[in-house]
Amino acid sequence: MKTPLTAPLHFTPAYKQPLWGGNKIYDYKGLPAPAQGIGETWEISGMPGGPSVVDRGQLRGKTLAEVTAEYGAGLLGQKVFNRFGTHFPLLVKLIDAGDDLSIQVHPDDDYARKHHDGSLGKTEMWYLLDCTPEATIRAGWEKETNPTELRKIVQTDEVLSFLKLHKPRHGDLFYLPAGKVHSIGAGCLILEIQEASDITYRLFDFNRTDARGMKRELHIDPASEVINYAVDTEGAKNFATPEPNKLVTMVVSPYFRTSVLSLTDESFHLDLGSRDSFTFYFVEEGEVAFEGQGGWSEKVRKGDFLLLPAPIKEADIKLHSSSAKLIECFVP
Repeated sequence: MKTPLTAPLHFTPAYKQPLWGGNKIYDYKGLPAPAQGIGETWEISGMPGGPSVVDRGQLRGKTLAEVTAEYGAGLLGQKVFNRFGTHFPLLVKLIDAGDDLSIQVHPDDDYARKHHDGSLGKTEMWYLLDCTPEATIRAGWEKETNPTELRKIVQTDEVLSFLKLHKPRHGDLFYLPAGKVHSIGAGCLILEIQEASDITYRLFDFNRTDARGMKRELHIDPASEVINYAVDTEGAKNFATPEPNKLVTMVVSPYFRTSVLSLTDESFHLDLGSRDSFTFYFVEEGEVAFEGQGGWSEKVRKGDFLLLPAPIKEADIKLHSSSAKLIECFVP
């Protein structure tokens, strides 16, 4: 492996244009959109189906997968490297639902490893950046069901009556462990942090057809095997107005740990010495500069992501606007 990385990485994301895509992501970033109907941007991705590409510094033009393969623990941290090898373990997206997404579920690590060539499973979290007044989130069973009944209710929209319907607000956070059924409703703009997996089992797709008049494939058999059938009506936790100038914990899971920082002070010191993992930051509001040892400085603004390799053990965030709000994530 090469000498450990001691400067941050900034990326150009890959983008996807699914049937349900909207046009809010680049408006949110304040940038011109490269295309219409962009439903997802894969912002931090080592996935072959949509790699993010370093767009600044000496590694400019390299994909995150290439950087991970070259630097290993010098990017990921030794513990993360021991656990995942040169497979970058997270996939981070922005999602704009111009229409309802399918009712779906994801497998856990054991099932995915067995049935999908050693893939990771997919536990994820959603953080609401924006939503229309009529937007909805479906997450968890509101009424009890079972594998036999499941096959019946997914034949029509009856399945919707079994799911808990949530009315999201800006700042809402939904934690979705593998096996929990869910769907993002039209009008939601979301930050999604998940295991690096693209395995989705669709249960119901609102009878949509593509440009050729074809319906998308459903995956009832594997879905019925991985679903958690227990009633689960847990709602969202809201982080719209967290305590200022403090990292406030959002999610603690085996796969990622996330916090929110509402910054009003001129500077905030990051002490990363206790973790053996890369850390990334997403700027939800405002503009800041990250500064570190060796004289590096990276300015980022609303909609930007910045990845700090594991060898960076401290840095300072300098405020360049009246206030700022950031999401922090690392592998515990």
